[in-house]
Amino acid sequence: MADGDKTIEISMDRARLDLDCCYDFIAASYWSGGRTRGEFDRSVEMSFPVGAYCDGRQVGFARVVSDLIAIAYVADVFVDPEYRRMGIAAKMLDALHAHRELQRVKRWLLATADMQALYRLHGYADLDDMMMMRLDMDAQKRDPLR
Repeated sequence: MADGDKTIEISMDRARLDLDCCYDFIAASYWSGGRTRGEFDRSVEMSFPVGAYCDGRQVGFARVVSDLIAIAYVADVFVDPEYRRMGIAAKMLDALHAHRELQRVKRWLLATADMQALYRLHGYADLDDMMMMRLDMDAQKRDPLR
């Protein structure tokens, strides 16, 4: 994929990931929740990551956590601000959706505070029809009544 003189490559090769770049971006994000570098590295190890690259430099990242049958959760999606509006996030989603090990997954989920329009273009819908619940383990541990 090219935008002007910028050629973007999408790869699911773990060896290419610039984990320093990814962690720096995610640690500064609204969704990181104070994740440590060790926690981030482990989360990447236990998921299906994808990277976007321009001239060898990582400019995007996303990953999927899945049991390979019932559910896949898209997490940690980012694109460097300089490379946004080039379709990079969409291409990373396409690569994840096409991954051979994820083909049998019945339900894909994600959470976003600001990119609903992008995900809707890929067929994601609001969860009005599901009774989603959440457990925040950190809050559980601090609650003296538990």
